[in-house]
Amino acid sequence: MLLEARDERVCAMTAQRGDRIVPQHRAGGMGGGKSKHDLHGLVWLDSIVNGQIEADATLQAMAFAWGVKVRAVDPARVPVFYRHEHAWFVLEGVERREVSAVVALDMMLAAYGDRYLAWKATADESPRAALLVARGGRF
Repeated sequence: MLLEARDERVCAMTAQRGDRIVPQHRAGGMGGGKSKHDLHGLVWLDSIVNGQIEADATLQAMAFAWGVKVRAVDPARVPVFYRHEHAWFVLEGVERREVSAVVALDMMLAAYGDRYLAWKATADESPRAALLVARGGRF
């Protein structure tokens, strides 16, 4: 599978590996067009974390702040923070291109404007975010 070749089989948010890791559509939610299945629109995510993201506004803000979820923009324009690598990447099909945090911030601001800053502030200050990071076990 191309996604596994690009990202191995590691949850982008928790750095967990295992049988609960599933492909996550970054955009589109339920249903949607064919474009949501493009490789730049997919990351690996722990299935339990995926459910928590949908149910908890703070975790959802964190997913948007890290580019794991995308709202109303082309996922190709939104970088992803891979926690296990502690780095930002632009997804380009079967390739990932690492970008600096400054470039990632510029891309996020271009895509979302001030809304991104609100998500980032929520993610940065959240005890839930700290627990989610700790659950992964390594930096």
